[in-house]
Amino acid sequence: MYKIFINDKPFIIANSAFTDNSFLCFDFEEKLFETKIAEVFANQFSGVIFKCNNEELVFNKFAKHFKIIEAAGGLVFNSKNQLLLIERLGVWDLPKGKIEAGEIPEIAAVREVEEECAVTGLTIENLVCKSFHTYFFKEKHILKRTYWYKMNTNFSQNLVPQTEEDITKVEWQNFTKSDIETLNTYESIKDVLKKCFL
Repeated sequence: MYKIFINDKPFIIANSAFTDNSFLCFDFEEKLFETKIAEVFANQFSGVIFKCNNEELVFNKFAKHFKIIEAAGGLVFNSKNQLLLIERLGVWDLPKGKIEAGEIPEIAAVREVEEECAVTGLTIENLVCKSFHTYFFKEKHILKRTYWYKMNTNFSQNLVPQTEEDITKVEWQNFTKSDIETLNTYESIKDVLKKCFL
C-alpha cells in the first residue's frame, strides 16, 4: 500500500482486498485516476482510496506527475524515553532533510538530526517506515519520499535549533501514543508517529 499525503490528506493506492470506510474508494481507471489526483489537490476530498491489482504500477503513474526528492529523518528517544521534536513555522515536526548525492538513507537521517538539533551519539534501532507527501516549490510539484528511522541517544547537553532551516524550538518531550492526535503537526507526521508507537 502507498499512502501519499496531498495537502495533508491521504491519497491511498492499495490492492483490491484493502478495506477502509474512512474515505471515498474507487477501482483504478486511468482517466478517473488523473481526475481524482486533481480533485484532491483542489481540496475536494478528505481522502481517496484507489484499489488496483498492481500497486507499484499505479504508484509509478502517480509519481510521473512530480519531481521526486528523497529524504531521511529520525524519531529520536533519549535515556528517559522522551521524544525529540522540533518546531518549524509554528508546527511541531520531526527532524529530517534531503539525502545528498551518494549518501545512503541511514547516514542522511543521522546527519540531518545532528544538523537540525545539535544532537550527537545517535544509534539507529530500525527503519520505522517510508512516508510520501507532496508540495509545490519553485513552480514544480514535488513528491518527497522520506525514510524514517527510530534512533536512540544518551545525549544530555543543550539542544540547538538550526535557525537557518526555520527551526525555532528543539525539545525532548514525554510522549505516548495517546498524544499523537492532539499534537499540532501534519497528518503525515501523525501517521509516522502511529507506526512508531504501534
